[in-house]
This record gives sequence, C-alpha cells and structure tokens, in this order.
Amino acid sequence: MKLRLKLILAFLLLSVVPLLVVVTYSYYASQRVFRSAVEAEVSALAEDMGRRMVSVRRDLGRQLERLSRLPFRQFMTLPKGGFDLRKDAAVSELREILGPEEHLVDSLEFIPSHPPLPQGGPGQHPVTSASVAPSSAQAEAERIIIHTSRLLSGSRQSGPAERNRPEVPVPEPPSPPPVPGSQQDTQPSQGAVEPPDKGAVPGGALERWAQMSQKDRDLLEEQRKRLSSLLGRELGSEIRRRGELIGTLKAQVNPDRILNRLFLRARRHQNEIAFAVDASGRVYTADPADQSLLANLPLTDAQGSKGGIQNLADMQNWIVVTRKDAESGLSFGIARPIRQSLEEIRRTAVRNFGYGMAVVGLALLGILPLSGRLTRNLTLLTRGAEQLAQGNLQVQVPVRSKDELGQLARTFNRMAQQLHENQLHVLEQERLRRELEMCRQIQEDLLPRSSLRFGMAEVRGISIPAREVGGDFFNYFPLANGDMAILVGDVSGKGVPAALLMANLQATLRARLPVQPDLAVLAEQLDREIAATTPPELFLTLFMGILESNGSRLRYVNAGHNPQYALRRDDSFQRMQSTGRPLGLLPGAGYGEARLHLAAGDSIFLYTDGLVEAENDAGEEFGNQQLEAILVRERANGLENLIGSVEQAVRSHRGRTEASDDATLLVLKLVPGINGG
Repeated sequence: MKLRLKLILAFLLLSVVPLLVVVTYSYYASQRVFRSAVEAEVSALAEDMGRRMVSVRRDLGRQLERLSRLPFRQFMTLPKGGFDLRKDAAVSELREILGPEEHLVDSLEFIPSHPPLPQGGPGQHPVTSASVAPSSAQAEAERIIIHTSRLLSGSRQSGPAERNRPEVPVPEPPSPPPVPGSQQDTQPSQGAVEPPDKGAVPGGALERWAQMSQKDRDLLEEQRKRLSSLLGRELGSEIRRRGELIGTLKAQVNPDRILNRLFLRARRHQNEIAFAVDASGRVYTADPADQSLLANLPLTDAQGSKGGIQNLADMQNWIVVTRKDAESGLSFGIARPIRQSLEEIRRTAVRNFGYGMAVVGLALLGILPLSGRLTRNLTLLTRGAEQLAQGNLQVQVPVRSKDELGQLARTFNRMAQQLHENQLHVLEQERLRRELEMCRQIQEDLLPRSSLRFGMAEVRGISIPAREVGGDFFNYFPLANGDMAILVGDVSGKGVPAALLMANLQATLRARLPVQPDLAVLAEQLDREIAATTPPELFLTLFMGILESNGSRLRYVNAGHNPQYALRRDDSFQRMQSTGRPLGLLPGAGYGEARLHLAAGDSIFLYTDGLVEAENDAGEEFGNQQLEAILVRERANGLENLIGSVEQAVRSHRGRTEASDDATLLVLKLVPGINGG
C-alpha cells in the first residue's frame, strides 16, 4: 500500500470514526438527558395529582365534620303541612358548608342511633329513651338518604330510575326528646305530623332506606364500594349532642367527578395524559379517547406494587410515571409522548454528522495535494537513495521545501557529498596503503634474507614487523679487507620518514664503512649530517661493529642503542653498553669505539627495543629478564633454534595484542676451532 493511500486512510480513520463516536455519544447522551428531564417533570405532575387527591379527601372529611352539626332529626320529623326544604335554613346551611364541592357529594346518609321518640302530650308522661330500646334493624330502617344534588338543584327531574320510583311516604314518627342546645330545644312540641306537601320537597331528594327498592339499595352499595376503592375509606362522622350519640353521617361522593377534577387541573402543554389506575386495573382518564392511546402501555409496575418510573424497551416513545396513593391503592400517573422530541434529537444528530462529514470532506480535499507533494518528495528521495546504492555518490535531490522533508533532502545531499569525499579519501588511503606495503616490501628487501658464513663465523638476523612501516633495520656484509660489518639500528618514530631515513642510512653505511675504518669518526660524521638534514624529532640508535677476519675481535660503536649481549661458552654473558648518544639527537658529543675479544663457541646477540618492550593484554612488557633467561638456556643450540625460541617467546607473550613496534634481532656465532686473538 502506498504512503499516500495510507495517509488518506489514516486521516479518514482518525477523523470519521471519532466524529461518529462523538455524534453517537452526544445523541444517546441527549436522549438520556431529555428522558431524565421529562421523567423529573412528569414525576412532579404525578406527585402533584397524588397531593391533590389527599387534599380533596382531607377537605371532604372536614366538610363532613361541619355537616354533622346540621339538625338531621328535623329531616326525620317534618312539620305538619310540610315546608319548602329549598328555602329552609338547614338547606341553606348545607349549601354553605359544601361550598364549591357541593357537586362532588351525591348524597348524605344519616343513620340514627335510635328512632325519634314522640313528645308527651298534655296530661301525658313523656316517653324517655330508656323506655324504648330500639334494635339495630330499626335503626337501619330509619336510615335517611338525602340526595344533595337533587335537593340543592331544586329540580324534580331525575333519571329513569328516579321517575319510576314511587313517592316515599314519610310516617308520623313520635317527637324526639329535646336535645339541649339544639334547635329543637326552642321549638314547641308538634306531636304527630303529616307528610309534607309534595310541591315543597324536590322529587326523590329525601328517601328512607326501609322504603327503597332492592335495586336502588344495590346501586347505592355498589357506589359505596367503588368510592371506598378510590378513596381508600368511607367518608363518615359521628353526630353527638352534649356527649350523646345521635347517629352517624356518611357521605357518598361522586368518584368520577373527583377524578375529573384532578385530571382537569393537570396541564397538557406537552400532550400529557393524566390517568388513574385502581387496584383492579381499571384505567380512568378525563377523555375516554385517551384510553385507547394508553391501552398498549404498562401503566403500573405490577398490581399492588408501588408506582414508579416506567421506561421499558417497548415504550421508547413514551415516558410514563405513576405514583401510588398509599391509603386508597389508587395509582395516579402522567403519560407524555416523546416520539416527536426523539425524532428531533435524531434529526439533529444526523444533521450534525452530516456537517461533520462535510468538514471532513473539505479537509480531505485539502490533504490530497499535501499528501501528493509529500509523496513526491519522498519519491525523489527514494530514487536518490537507489542511485546512491548503485554507486552514484554524486547524486543530488532537489530541495523543494523548508519543512522536515526539505531538511531530509538537504541531509541526504550532504551525506552523498560526504560519501563521495570519503570514498576519495578511502581511495587515497588505499593508494597510500599499497605504497606503504611496497615500501615495507622494499624495506624487507634491503634486509638480508639468509644467514652469512664468514670464515668460522655464522650470522643470522630477522625482523618481526609491526603493522606500519618502521625504522628498524639490521645488516651484515663482508668488507674489501676481509673483515665483516654488523649493523643493527632503530630510527625514532614510524611511517615513511623513518623508513626513508633507515634506507638512506643503510646506503650511507654500505658506502662509507669500506673507506672509513674508524667507527667513532664515522659515527660522529653521521651524527652531524643527520642533525643537519632531518627534522629534530628524527634520530636513531645504532650498533655498528666490525668483526676482524680472524674472528678474534669485534670493534663496535653503540650510539644510544640498548645494551647488547656477548654470550660466552661458559654460559656467562657480557653486556655491550652504549658508547655515545643516539645519532642526530644532540650532535657534537662524540663517540667511543669499544673492542670485544671473542673465542670459539662465543656468540653475539643484537636486538632493538621493540623486542623487550612488546606488551601483552595486561600491558606487561616482555623485558630483559625473560630475554636473558632464553639466551642462557638456548646458547648452546644453533642460530636457528636460538632465533626461533626468542621469536616464539615474544609472540606468546604478546598474545592477541597487536605489535606497536618492529622487533629486530641478530645472532653471530663463532664455530669452535677458531683461536682467540
């Protein structure tokens, strides 16, 4: 997959997916917030309906207590000839007590504790309550039903059941005993009374329980049960006069009117539907058409359980809140449709997602040329890298920007240029390495390759080279007078200057030794010439000796060289110390020539400092002690064995450590049979 496509896919992935997540989250978060707000609002409405129901029940109870002060015995003992109840003071007081709630009360039931007793006439003894012991059946039969709606409206019209009901005759009850403090205390005894005039009492407004038909009784009992199920209890109050129980007053309230009153007070700003559900599951609404809308909604958690918020999966378009009345078991609720609001939230989320996608599209149109320019610059860099890998170190890529890609292009060009320069340096170093290798080869060619037999003497030398060209050298050659010259030297430093000085010195010695037999004079001449013709840092140590033709004496000059060894045949050895300074270091001090007498079986061992200064991995030098021990041990062996033992010991001591300086050694051995001189 190309980088440009990867950039585009990464951009889409990092923009569209987060946008979708944010829009989805905001959509569901808005739904949750909206539902929570609606649930809180309708919950308050449902609780308000419950509080109003408690208030209505409390107000009705208070009014019933006030109604208990009415003279209900007056309704039982009507005056002779009757009177118009609509203009009676009791009716006016009844209307005043009920007030705005008079349309809620259908009827009042007065159940006397005992039937009214007749007053004693002239010359008769009054009948006391103790002389009459009424039964509960008699009290039930004397129950009076006052239809307040008919009484207060003054209408003789009634429903079909009322029009077919016969007139309720009012018997002549005996006059009750006067109750102190009541209205009867101030009224004279009337004796037996006649039924009131029919024109004075609204039709059906006053009935006695004993004279009602069974059907009307059942209707009244059914209404009482229904009211009890809605209000949770019957509305009743005891009536007492001066501590005496006169009877019991019960009120029959129209439940439909109470519910309608509660429903009508519930607002419908958001098309809410106020409803109530009784214990049997019957649903009540202000508008019967609303019941069809609520038919498929679970309006309560379970029958008999406490009301709560309903938010089920199958009613996502509604918020239903119910609150159960603890006394009556009636559940009041509010159902609010939220489908339209949810659709608006959904449309807003889709619209926001569309706006976001439009912004993403605009950003994509902007990123396409940017990604194209980016990939073009990378393509140029890739092509340049391929040419560089193929060996074109002079390749350069165009720098078209000042950003990171431009910096990368400049770095690439600088790298290619440096690689080209480094290659030139490597080629130059390779050329120098080959030249140095050639110099080393020439240097080795200047050294003797084989041993030399001179009379009864045999000489052999080797050089253990270091990595670089050095200034060590050795040589041995016969002179024209029959003597043999022996040379071992070490030029300070390394490299070509030391090698050139060494080669020049060898050529000079080979030329001057035959014509200048005095070694001290020759050393002094070389000292002045080297100091005059070479830099101050270049100097050399030199051991040059001449073995006379009979092999009995060795004349030598040690110009600052290490002490050399003369190995005697009795296993002792003699050190040949320095007789002057290194050549070219501090010229003018002069040199002395020393003589060493030799005998058959003696040996001369010459070396440079690279032999005893060879270090191992721990930085420890080989040292003169190890060298002397090997010389004593291997003295009696031949030249090859002695040289091989020393060389092997030095290599073993150095191990894997690379030699830092050449190590040169030369052995001259006198064959037995030569007479000492």
